[in-house]
Amino acid sequence: MIKEIDIGFNWLFTPEGGQSACINISGGGWLKQGFDCESGTYEKVIFIPDTGKPSSVWLEVGAVNHHAVYYIGKDKNSMEKIHDEVTAFTPQKVDLTPYVKSGEEYLLRIHVTAYKNGKPVAPHCANWCECIARGLFRYAYLRIYPEVFIADGFIKTYTSNDSLQCDIWITNSSNRIKYLSVTGEFHSWNGDSRIYPEFNEISVTIKPFDSIRITTATVKWTPGRSSWWWPNIPYKEKYKAQLHILRLSICESGNTIHSRDFRFGFREIKQDGKYYTLNGERVNFRGDNLQTANYDRIDFGGKGDAVGTLPGFLPPSTGNPGWQEAVNNFTKLNFNVQRQHMVPWTPYMLDTCDEMGLMLISESAARLNDFDRIDGRVPYEIKCLQDIVRRDRNHPSIIRWSLSNEPECNDPVYHLELYNAVKTLDDSRPVSEDIWSVDYLTEPLSHVFSLLLDKPDFTWFEHYLSMDDSGNVIHDCSHYNDGLIPLPDRPFGLGEANLNCLSTPRGLTCFATTIALLRARDASDIRPYVLLSNWASSIPGVKSYDFYAEEDRRPEYGEDNLPYPWSNPKLQLLQKACNPFLAFDHEYWEMNKKSNAAGVFPVDVPILEIDTDVVREIIVFNDAFCGEDLELHWQLKIGSNSNTVYAEEKSLLHITIGYSVKELIRFKTPGNACVISLTLMVNRNGSCLFKDDTTVYEVVEGKKYSMSEMLNNPVK
Repeated sequence: MIKEIDIGFNWLFTPEGGQSACINISGGGWLKQGFDCESGTYEKVIFIPDTGKPSSVWLEVGAVNHHAVYYIGKDKNSMEKIHDEVTAFTPQKVDLTPYVKSGEEYLLRIHVTAYKNGKPVAPHCANWCECIARGLFRYAYLRIYPEVFIADGFIKTYTSNDSLQCDIWITNSSNRIKYLSVTGEFHSWNGDSRIYPEFNEISVTIKPFDSIRITTATVKWTPGRSSWWWPNIPYKEKYKAQLHILRLSICESGNTIHSRDFRFGFREIKQDGKYYTLNGERVNFRGDNLQTANYDRIDFGGKGDAVGTLPGFLPPSTGNPGWQEAVNNFTKLNFNVQRQHMVPWTPYMLDTCDEMGLMLISESAARLNDFDRIDGRVPYEIKCLQDIVRRDRNHPSIIRWSLSNEPECNDPVYHLELYNAVKTLDDSRPVSEDIWSVDYLTEPLSHVFSLLLDKPDFTWFEHYLSMDDSGNVIHDCSHYNDGLIPLPDRPFGLGEANLNCLSTPRGLTCFATTIALLRARDASDIRPYVLLSNWASSIPGVKSYDFYAEEDRRPEYGEDNLPYPWSNPKLQLLQKACNPFLAFDHEYWEMNKKSNAAGVFPVDVPILEIDTDVVREIIVFNDAFCGEDLELHWQLKIGSNSNTVYAEEKSLLHITIGYSVKELIRFKTPGNACVISLTLMVNRNGSCLFKDDTTVYEVVEGKKYSMSEMLNNPVK
């Protein structure tokens, strides 16, 4: 790029049927800046600088909701329509080159329609939220490129055979045929010294006013396993994932005319039968569905576009550690995944997840609510889904594309269209849908997904499954959710759960028990919904009274009433449930899974008889990515955990990565009535990877002892 000019400030905005006023595109949209309207017109005089060389001039707007029509002219009497596009939370780029000359001023006019007759024009995510961004927002730049430039690139990496391949898009805005060569050079984003492969030069011929895509030959990756991208599992403070830069350059007659850097992580995600694998190892997802529309309700200079304007989603600033701390909160909870619930996140947020090792499921903003449907479909859904894939496909943190959230259309062709829309642009990731099957009671899923059942990289994750009194799985939003419908040939799990617990004292506890119990049933993906309703200040700076969540209640915790979150027993329980090396008494967690109104854990304890041999089943997990030999160390203490050890044992376990084992522990209860506490520890090479001391048993029907007997026969 030759030059970049920020033109995001001081636009003249005229709302439909209203008075003109000044507005900033960086201000989060017109609703956030006080204009409650369905459409409006932006105008600004722009100056095209003279760079002294042939160039290509582009207008780039950070995000547009939804339909924008662009006009340009020397004055209001000479306006010419030059572009027309619909997007949802993603950029629009307009080529101004044919319409402008260097060193001259132009009037730019953009008419944007967000709603029509009270309904959104295009995918609009959370229909329940009244303050979703409208209009132009995030940024606006004039970007001046050479007349021939690299428009885009997509780097696909494969750890299974240590190779990569790159698709490159080149634009020629000149009136001449161009004979070019494309070169590339790798280097480390982390600053490591590595032996990188050579990038073979490619010869290219491109016609005037044309854009082409070229695909490189396969490049053999030489830096080895230490260069691979891995998530932050198990959690390490200040973790930095391995990332790399490919600098692509276009040369003409031996001179470099444009270069562009593409950052990537070397990793491979696959759907392999019933499981997912990351870099060849089974990976199980446990985490959340971050619904950023909730935060749009926070009045921070107006409501809306929280991810673009609220400090907790931005780089660190004075008084707020920003999005980096939010990602640290998630990974410290031992979450390894977040679904971008319907609202595409900003590139900065994705960059941070790349760097800090948090895996993401990217999703379209489409939902059928409040739309005038066309054949049961949301208008522009496929286009807006593809916009997200094009923008974000170089982010290694994105490990799966979610085609839609709770789609209501039961036409099999619709779901195949969404699948093909993604696969046309990215064939390197699996795809899925998060569904609420109550929408399909009239049409079984075998019909709804009939055209996708032969796709080995597609699956679905149901929402809000419970068990009835007979042990049958039912769809139920009003009760505790730990139902599961296993799929015989593809990954399965639970995409949302425990809606009834949101913003209640038992929310975090049920969040934890659902994850632990479904891990024990071999679920590949478990994401109860939603952390923010219980811990809103997982996004730094947020108070419990800052907004009403989707369920029209205040979040349980914010910075005002939870200043020290890591000492909170409910968050500690959630940390344990998500720990890659979780060990727990399955029966004990099962009997305490629903907690009580206060969210206490445990609320009930097993009753054991005195002087009796006891066998308890402990499930131990290995969801890290290295090492399969672990040690289970358990201890029993009478009374509190500060007392001396009554019984203990260590056992060596071999657990394949991504799997669990059941280990039986045996002990004899004391000969008198008491409470005994069980501590479970998982160790490797002398280091403790997991510890839990919340398991308690009650021993009843004790003998009667005289004082002298007790003194002469103390319990040890």
